[in-house]
Amino acid sequence: MLDEAETGRSGPQGLFSALAEPQLARFPQRLAADPWREGAIFAAVLIGLSLVLTLAQSRALTNGAIVDLLPTEAIFALLIGAALFPLRYLWIAVATYAVAFLLAVSMRIGMDPAYLPPGVSTGWAVTFGLVLNALPALAAGLFGRWLMTTVQARGLPGRAGREDMLLLVGTVLAYIVLAGAMLPLVVASLYDPGWTTPLGAGSDLTEAGLFRAVRIGLCAMALMLLLLDRPDRKNLTVALAIQPAFVALGLLRIEGFAVHPTLDVVMLALAVALMAPAYAAVVANVMGVVVYVVITGEFLVQIPITSVDVLRLELASVILMMLVCLLLLLRYRTILERRQSGETIGRLQRVQELATVGYFVLDLRNNQVRVDEVAAGILGTGLKFDLAQFIRRVHPEDGAAIVAAISDLTLGQRTLSFQLSPGPVWAGEAAARFISVHGWFEERAGAVAYAYGVLIDLTSDHRREVALGDALAELSDHQNRQTEIFSIVSHELRTPASVISMLVEELDAGASWDEMGPRMRAVSEQLLSVLADMRQTVRPEENLPVRIETVRPSEIAETVRNTFLLMADTKGVEIGLDLSPLAWMPRMTDRVRLVQAISNLVKNAILHSECGRIIISYVEEEGPVGFWRVMDDGLGVPEAARATLFEPFRRGDGLRTARTDGSGLGLYVTKSSIELLGGTVAYVPDPSGGSIFELRVPMTVPAEAEAPAAPAAAEKKPGQRGRILMAEDSELIGELLVARLNRLFEEVVWVKNGADALAAYTVIQPDVVLTDLFMPEMGGDDLTSTLRERGADCLIIGMTAAAIGDERTRFEEAGTDLVLTKPVSTKQLLEVLDRLEARARARAG
Repeated sequence: MLDEAETGRSGPQGLFSALAEPQLARFPQRLAADPWREGAIFAAVLIGLSLVLTLAQSRALTNGAIVDLLPTEAIFALLIGAALFPLRYLWIAVATYAVAFLLAVSMRIGMDPAYLPPGVSTGWAVTFGLVLNALPALAAGLFGRWLMTTVQARGLPGRAGREDMLLLVGTVLAYIVLAGAMLPLVVASLYDPGWTTPLGAGSDLTEAGLFRAVRIGLCAMALMLLLLDRPDRKNLTVALAIQPAFVALGLLRIEGFAVHPTLDVVMLALAVALMAPAYAAVVANVMGVVVYVVITGEFLVQIPITSVDVLRLELASVILMMLVCLLLLLRYRTILERRQSGETIGRLQRVQELATVGYFVLDLRNNQVRVDEVAAGILGTGLKFDLAQFIRRVHPEDGAAIVAAISDLTLGQRTLSFQLSPGPVWAGEAAARFISVHGWFEERAGAVAYAYGVLIDLTSDHRREVALGDALAELSDHQNRQTEIFSIVSHELRTPASVISMLVEELDAGASWDEMGPRMRAVSEQLLSVLADMRQTVRPEENLPVRIETVRPSEIAETVRNTFLLMADTKGVEIGLDLSPLAWMPRMTDRVRLVQAISNLVKNAILHSECGRIIISYVEEEGPVGFWRVMDDGLGVPEAARATLFEPFRRGDGLRTARTDGSGLGLYVTKSSIELLGGTVAYVPDPSGGSIFELRVPMTVPAEAEAPAAPAAAEKKPGQRGRILMAEDSELIGELLVARLNRLFEEVVWVKNGADALAAYTVIQPDVVLTDLFMPEMGGDDLTSTLRERGADCLIIGMTAAAIGDERTRFEEAGTDLVLTKPVSTKQLLEVLDRLEARARARAG
């Protein structure tokens, strides 16, 4: 039920509307709670009403079975019951209708032997009248019920009284339509044209039945309106006070002083609906119409329509009767809205008693504040106080905000929060309360302005929020680190793993170990370095133990330089060495950690510093202590970033560093590794520009030395497949793919990003484009779609490390001919090229 709150209305009125029940639903609830008692009352009232109306109308000259049963007043019980009763108690309404119908017909037959047309059997007339009157009434009531529940389930704005209006109007309109549609069929098929009607010659039974159906349907609406509530003494008193007017109208009609028998009583009912209290008007009109019918025997009995003027008066009376019913319904809906507003205010008052919410009114002429008891308790004031004195207790910045807010009335509302000291003046935050104020400004005549609103004590919430915020910040930081670690592991392991696979394939294809061995060693060390970075960051307590071995500092420097020569060349960076003679002497240290630390510094300089030259220097201090320096002539490290320079997951700022490789762990791991060896690492800004990282690592002198081996160069053989343009930002993967593609193509052009590939394509017009997905400046999918838009019809092959999923879909949607999974083997390339070229030849043929 709570999902039925009004969305068209703001505030508690809309929210608490979900607690409101349709007024007509109260009768079914009473019936379900005590079906025998409420059912007996309903049956007695409706049967009694039917008999009273039957007895009163028996005196009408134009009444008889032909018109009286077309339709009958007994359907009140069935129409109301089908619309309102719980379905399991619908039999009460059906039984009430049957008893009322049979008693009314029996009474008329007993009182008037000529009630039925000549030759018509009583059983035939009673059976057909009972069934034919029941069908439209039952269907209309069920339709009204269905209409209300369906619209209610979909959300009906403005709950108060609208369910009732929908049910009543839907039921009555459905009855008028269904009964009106049945009348021509019943008259044509069951009525004998030779019957003499009480309406006189030339009368139209269908027309008479339709007028009667409309009046009976509208009277049923009035009866259902009566069920919206139970009249109290005040309503009954007003209704009884109005009855003499209906009695006088009936007597005037008998004496012949009337304009029209149906129009006169409707006009009186309209006056009552306009002037009397809403529910009292319903009671008065229902009672008054019954009194009028008892006195005159008319209103529900159709009179002969002898002229166009009479027809117009009949139509006017029906239309006015509809207006009376709608007016009564609308007026009662207003009463329901007021009642619901009162209930809402009561609920708010009960809620306020349990919450630290108070109300205030500020007179801006004299800055006097009035508050209720709850607000006075929150603020520690009386029910009235001076604003200027109160502001002395407020935090100075908050007090200035309050003064600024009340001096500007251009905005209609304000929301402020302030800290309030318990003493007469502000005394610090130790015992301060945290108050939130939501206020509105209102201007009256004569430039009188007021502010009013609510204030809420948020002290306990604020303190809990601070504690929770600290806990959430710590948890969020931990979670962010975990997320970054998983993302970085995926990215960092992909490149060395792919390169190792490609190197193995090169060896299988006949490449010499002299050519591939140094590369295999470099990438293996890179992989081990990445794994060590991750382990050292995620689980520092499970780091690999320090392994001291014999090394030469010159070998370490050469290894680092050779590892990054290709990467430095592509960036236009020169890597130089400045080594003291002692660098060629054997020393004892952890080679893996030292190479890892220096490599991280060199890699960071290449990727982030925008330098032109990097120098790796080594000297020894007493101890011996190896003193390493990695210097560059780049941008340097901003002073604001130096405090967190060696913290994990610091990858610089801006798009440039976000697009470069790196885990954000390099400097952190460098510092951790060197400290694990008993050394220190520090950053020193270069006054001439650039950065200097200084490492001091304790060394020991070994008993014997080792000599390093030099790598041999490999021979390159060109292929026979035209030109290929390759876009790959990974240095190692690019280098290996170039070596592999040189055996398959006459010319291989390698660029590092999509933008360069787009520019190169226009110049070289390649036969094949081989592109990675994730690259700086332009990804492989954007490169492919741009080339296709420009009319490129060459073979385009995408490369991705994902075997399935979004990366492959992006390539395929962009227009690649095929997507390969890294690492890309020579055999895989040959098969793909043969297949794509065969497809191209088939298209050309």
